[in-house]
Amino acid sequence: MLEGSPSTLNVTIDLKQNCSTAAIALPGRSSLLRLTALILILCGLVGLAACTGSEDSAGAATCAAPGITETEIKAGILFPDTGPFSHSMHAFRAGIEARLGEANSAGGVNGRKIVAVWRDDASTPQLNLTAARELIQKEEVFGIMEGLGAVSGSAQYLADLDVPVIGLGAEPAWVTHENMFTWHNYTHSTGSSTVWGDFIRSAGGTRAAVVDVALNEAVQEYHRQLVESLRVAGVSVDIDSEVTAETTGFGALARQMKEANIDAITGVVTPDVLAQIIPAVRAAGVNLRTVLLSLGYDRDLLTQFGPVLAGTTIYISFLPFELNTPAHQRLLTAMAHHSSQSEVPEQESAVFGWLSADLFLRGLQTAGACPNRQSFIQGLRAVHDYDGAGLLPAPVDLAKDRDQLADCYYFVRVSDDGRQFVPLQSAARCGSPIN
Repeated sequence: MLEGSPSTLNVTIDLKQNCSTAAIALPGRSSLLRLTALILILCGLVGLAACTGSEDSAGAATCAAPGITETEIKAGILFPDTGPFSHSMHAFRAGIEARLGEANSAGGVNGRKIVAVWRDDASTPQLNLTAARELIQKEEVFGIMEGLGAVSGSAQYLADLDVPVIGLGAEPAWVTHENMFTWHNYTHSTGSSTVWGDFIRSAGGTRAAVVDVALNEAVQEYHRQLVESLRVAGVSVDIDSEVTAETTGFGALARQMKEANIDAITGVVTPDVLAQIIPAVRAAGVNLRTVLLSLGYDRDLLTQFGPVLAGTTIYISFLPFELNTPAHQRLLTAMAHHSSQSEVPEQESAVFGWLSADLFLRGLQTAGACPNRQSFIQGLRAVHDYDGAGLLPAPVDLAKDRDQLADCYYFVRVSDDGRQFVPLQSAARCGSPIN
């Protein structure tokens, strides 16, 4: 029999330590049942709070995801600081630092500052995988921002772990993995676009040489797209060449172009290659109508090779700096205040870094106060209006456009004196899909 005074109810319960321990003095059976129900409700609420995370005074929840603490979010940066594509990516990290620095100055995301550690993949898939493993296993980063050239090395490894990957969509891997996000798919495993062939044809090109750096399957895939685009536009591909800056005889290649009556050059070439091939072509007397390049929008290159690059055209996926919009001013200001590198800010790799960080921040915002990798992926994939902080020609639907080859570009020409870039139109030029 339970004993106690009808007017007395003494209960001592340590809900935080153990909901099963309670010292109870109860007046009767009905009171016992009511109190038991109350204890179970309170224990359920405590358990729920333990599972969902607690809030500190700054508003940051305590979470268990990799790379997440109460005060910080740790991100990885993986890009070619050395190797063939390093010339085209040397301001990538600076752009990331600028965007993250701006965000941190405004309080971070949900009270957490974003910190970043980086690794060099030297433009090779093997080192890309090694570096990705270091970032995940040793540095324990939440997600990774990647540059150009070798993401295929780690794509499957990171997809298996549901690690968010943000960056420049220059390889087919970007359209095949749910965890990978980009603002622009430069390449696809199938199909092409008329945008490149149409431009060369409009410039008077009829016989093209497609010249690529000899690197990896990603470059070969991009090469296929260019060749298909040219042929659909009625431009014949009469020379198909892989080159390296160190071993190719550019004088001999230029003479072949002269003999084949080449009037257009396009392909994927790095600045060190470009600085050799253009003088050789001019010396051989090749009568070119246009040179169309995928890389090289960099004011630092004009300082180094301006007269060599004069007359060439480069296509880019974002608004040219020459338009001088508020979005450009914001980037330049952030680069001046937050980047630890002394790079010329007006270059494409800085924009690639800025956009990678901006998209990473957008994913964190969609993931909630207590983010994990899955909530990041699901939240960011549900974004249908990403505008690259005002730098993209049109908003991107990160769900619908995920597996679509992008085909809208701005075309900029190097002036005849080699001192400046001149946009050829104020709006992006678009093509049509080739299936």
